Amino acid sequence: MKTHSKLPANTQIRRIGIIISGMNNANIPALSYLLLHLNTIQSTFEYEILPFEEHDEFISSLISQRPVDREPVRTKIDAFIDRLEACLKGWMAEAEITDTSLPASYILITTTKFSDGYYSMRQGRLSILALGNWQRSMAPPSILEFLLTLVVRESVSMVSPSLQGSVHYGTKGCLCDFTPFLDDARYKVLNAFICTNCRNALIQDQLPTLADEIILVLNKQWFGKAADLDSPA
Repeated sequence: MKTHSKLPANTQIRRIGIIISGMNNANIPALSYLLLHLNTIQSTFEYEILPFEEHDEFISSLISQRPVDREPVRTKIDAFIDRLEACLKGWMAEAEITDTSLPASYILITTTKFSDGYYSMRQGRLSILALGNWQRSMAPPSILEFLLTLVVRESVSMVSPSLQGSVHYGTKGCLCDFTPFLDDARYKVLNAFICTNCRNALIQDQLPTLADEIILVLNKQWFGKAADLDSPA
């Protein structure tokens, strides 16, 4: 299995904290393991699964059974990050943790639905993935494969200024496709593809190895076979 590739000297690893809220408890250990396994097969991002205050008002608003308006959510993100980081620092102090540094960015995974049908949003240091519209009829790929791909997409937006927003309208199966609805996102989940324009954008942003690292992650060959007890599968 391929291990970390060598990064340019001026490239810093981006720590990304993952918060998983509202998912079926049976899926959380598998999703956590797969996300953490990404740390072993690429060198641009380091993912960590974070504890959080389950009764935080922001978290509670995103486990609603009713569709949620994204814009009011956007206005509450900065205050949520402040509360989250205060809790993390408090817990680290109680446990006498030596390394008290915090992630540069965060991704919140939820099973809520946004009222406009979109499945993601970004504001400042937080990205939100809202998978409430995922249905079994969309499988394959599984919801875990959806989430892996979408986490990688949000991660790219955190390090590449050129790829922060919507990139191209036509669906190419590229990771950075503009796909407003979750069923359309299947194409980029099923394909391990970075288009030429996006590759060039990453090179321009001083991330020349990232496209190949992303392909390594998205092609899922590292899943292995279920018969192999040492494989992620």
